[in-house]
Amino acid sequence: NAISRVRITQTAPTGFAEGDIQFTAPRDTEVRQADKETVARVHDTVTPVQDGELRAALERLGRNVLSKPKL
Repeated sequence: NAISRVRITQTAPTGFAEGDIQFTAPRDTEVRQADKETVARVHDTVTPVQDGELRAALERLGRNVLSKPKL
C-alpha cells in the first residue's frame, strides 16, 4: 500500500545529468529507405498472414528492421 504508482522512463546511460544529450528527432536525411530487394523479401515473408492489419504492421516492422544500417 505504500507505493501506488511506478513510472519508468528511458534515458541515455551517460551524459544525461551533465546535459550533453540532445533530445531531437532525426533529420530526414538520417532516415534510411528500404531497397526494393528488402521490400520484396519482407512482402513475401508476410504474405501468408491472413489478418490485413497484422500483415501490414509486420511488413512495416520488417522493412524498418532490415533497412537499419549494420553497426
